[in-house]
Amino acid sequence: MAANHDQPRVAVVLVNWNNWRDTVECLDSLLAQAYPDFHIYVVDNESGDQSVEHIAAWCEAPRRDSAWRTHEGVDRVTANVIVEAVAYRIADASIAPLPPALPECRLTLVRSGGNLGFASGCNVGMRAAALDAHFFWLVNTDTVVHRDALSALVRRALGDPKIGMVGSMLRYYAQPDRIQALAGGRMNPDNAAMEHIGENMRPADVIDVAAVERELAYIMGASMLVSADFVQEVGPMQEDYFLYYEEADWAMRGRGKFTLGFAADSHIYHKAGGSSGKVMPLFSLRHFYRNRVRFVGRFHPQCLPGAKRVLRLELALYLLKGRFAKARIVADALRDARLLTSKKEALFASQAPAAQEPLTGAARHLSRKGRGRE
Repeated sequence: MAANHDQPRVAVVLVNWNNWRDTVECLDSLLAQAYPDFHIYVVDNESGDQSVEHIAAWCEAPRRDSAWRTHEGVDRVTANVIVEAVAYRIADASIAPLPPALPECRLTLVRSGGNLGFASGCNVGMRAAALDAHFFWLVNTDTVVHRDALSALVRRALGDPKIGMVGSMLRYYAQPDRIQALAGGRMNPDNAAMEHIGENMRPADVIDVAAVERELAYIMGASMLVSADFVQEVGPMQEDYFLYYEEADWAMRGRGKFTLGFAADSHIYHKAGGSSGKVMPLFSLRHFYRNRVRFVGRFHPQCLPGAKRVLRLELALYLLKGRFAKARIVADALRDARLLTSKKEALFASQAPAAQEPLTGAARHLSRKGRGRE
C-alpha cells in the first residue's frame, strides 16, 4: 500500500503466541481496511507451533477457512475475485527501529526472541515501527475488524488533541448482537475492581459517547489506538504485568496528560479468550489476581481494604465450589495485599519512603511458559 500523507501513518501491532489460525483470520480483515495508510507488525512470542512459517505461507497464498464466520461490515482480502499474495518481510526484534517497509510490503513479521507476554510484545512491535507511525493500533489476534474500524479510531483521535488513547465498540465474535465493552472499562472507587462499560448492550442501543468517555478508566487492548505523542511522553507499556492490567496501568500513567476516547463507529468482533482459552487457565488466573493486587498497590493503595474484601469473597466461593487450585491462587493474592497494606501502614507511621520490594506469594508463580489474553 502506497503511503498517503493526507492521513497519519498507523502501525498496526498484533502479538501472536501459538495462535496463527486466529492471527491469519484477523489479518484477512485488517488487510481489507478502508483506511489508506497503515502497515501491520505481527510480533511472534517464540511460538512452538511454527506460527511464523504458517503466517508467511498464508501471506504467499491467502485463503479463507470454512470455519470463519461472516460479520456485518467485515471485508476480507480472500473474498476478492482475484486473491493476491501479501508482500511481507521477516525481522528480528534486536533490530529496532526498523527502516520503513517498501511501499508494496504490507506486513512485517517480528521474531521477539522469547515468550515476553502481551505488554512486552506490544512494545517490541512499537519499537520496530517507531520510525513509521503517528499512531499505533494494538489489536488482539482473536478479532476480526470492520472495514472502517481504523478510520473511525483515527477520526476520533484527531478530533481532540488531548486524547492519547481511543477504543472501539467490542462485539462478541460468536454473538455479534451483544457488546463485550464500549472501548474499555470503569473502576469501582471502593475496591479498584474493573468492569466493562456497556457489557451485554446491543449495538443498536442508543449510546452516549460523552458519558462513556467520562467513565473510562482504561482502554481494552483488544483494540486500542495510541498516539505516538502518548508513547513518547508516558513511555511504553509496563512489562512486569506480563498479561492483564497493563492497559489500566498505561492509562493511569497518562492521566492528567492525556484523555481517553471512544470511537462508537469502530466495530471489532472479539472471540474473547482465543489466546488464553475459553475458560481462564490457572496460568492466566495467577496473573489476573497477582496483577490486580499490583495495580491497586501501585496506583490506588487507599482501595486495598476494599480489594481485600473482594478477594476474601472470591476465595470463599472457590472453596465452596471445590476449586482448590484457584482458591490457592486467590489466597496468594490476598497474602500479597496484606503485605502491601502492612508496608503502607509502616510508611505512614515512619513518614519515610519505603524501598519497593517485589511481591511475594502469587509472584512466585510467575512463569514464562505461556501467555493469555481475555
